[in-house]
Amino acid sequence: MNNRVNRYAIFAERVHLMNGGAKSFRGSAPSEEAAMELAEEIAKSKKAEFYSWLQILDIVTGKFTEYSVERGGVLVERESTC
Repeated sequence: MNNRVNRYAIFAERVHLMNGGAKSFRGSAPSEEAAMELAEEIAKSKKAEFYSWLQILDIVTGKFTEYSVERGGVLVERESTC
């Protein structure tokens, strides 16, 4: 079993809740490009009908990009509030 987390972690959920945390983790990827591909796969998955947002976190720098998950698995980048 591979328990290794890559540099770019992906989180997705329906609403922002304090109890989300690790339960919102959906996967990880070694590069920005691979993370975006995985994020698009996650957004188009059957389970994504329950997601309203998705974040890609660079665990080295702590910076993240947040997206709204629209119908049909479309990711729309949100403006950063941080």
